[in-house]
Amino acid sequence: MVIGIVENLRGSYDYANKALHSFSDWIILITISLLMLAGIALMVFGLMGFVVTSIETIVPGASAAIPESIPFAGLAGAFSLAALLVGAVLTLIFSILWTGFILRVYRGGELKLGAWGSMFLDGLLATIISLVYFIPYIVISVLLMFGPMDNAAFVLAAMVIRLVVLLITSMVLIMALIRFAKEQRVGAAFQIKELLNVIATIGWLRYLGNIIVIGLVLLVIYAILLVILVVGWVLLIVVAPLLAIWEAKFYANLYESAVAASTPAAVEE
Repeated sequence: MVIGIVENLRGSYDYANKALHSFSDWIILITISLLMLAGIALMVFGLMGFVVTSIETIVPGASAAIPESIPFAGLAGAFSLAALLVGAVLTLIFSILWTGFILRVYRGGELKLGAWGSMFLDGLLATIISLVYFIPYIVISVLLMFGPMDNAAFVLAAMVIRLVVLLITSMVLIMALIRFAKEQRVGAAFQIKELLNVIATIGWLRYLGNIIVIGLVLLVIYAILLVILVVGWVLLIVVAPLLAIWEAKFYANLYESAVAASTPAAVEE
C-alpha cells in the first residue's frame, strides 16, 4: 500500500529532524545554500547591468539618460558581464553540490557529508539527467512560439500545453532522480516503463496531490519566515537544509512505498 500523505509528512519530517548528527555538516549545508543564492543574485545583478549598459545598441540615444558623472560608468558593461559569469559559475558549482546532497537523501541510510568528489559527480550527473528530460519541453515551447501569437485561443492553448508537459516532465523526473540515486546508474533514470509503473502504482492524481500538499506546506513556512523581517530571514537560512531534507525524504518515501506495493509479494498479500 502506498504511504498516506499525513503519515509521509510526519515520517519524512522526523527523518529530517534527526538526519544530520553533526553541527558542522549543518553549517556547511547552510554555506552551500548561501553561496548558491549569492551566485543567483550575482547573475541577476550582472544580467540587469549588462542589459542596461547594452541598451544603446537597441535604443539609440538611450545612454544619454545615464549621467556621465557616475564613477566607472565606462566599465559598467565589463563589471556586469564579470558579475554574470562569476554568478553563473558559483550557481552551477554549488547547485550541483546541493543536488548531490539531495541524492544522498533519496538514497537513504545515514546522512552525512564527505566524499565531496562523489557528491559533486552525482550532482553533475543528476543535472545532466534533468537537462535531458527537459529537452522535449524546450522543443515544444520553441515550436509553439512559431504559432499565431496574435490569436488569443492559440496563446491560451499553448500555455496549457506547456504547463501540462512541464508538469508531467517534472513528475517523472522526480522519480527518475530517486531511481538513479538508489541504483547509482544513469541508465536507471531512463527506464521510462518502470518509472511510469511506479507512478501508476501511486496514481497520477494522488501523486499530484502529494506534490501540491508538500509544496503548500513548505510555501507557508517560507512565507511566514519571509514576513518576519531580519529574524525570519535568518531562521529561513538556518532551517533551509531541514526543509530540503524533509521534501526530498517525502518523495523518497513515496517512491519506496510504491515500489514495495508493486512487488509480487505485496500484490499477493
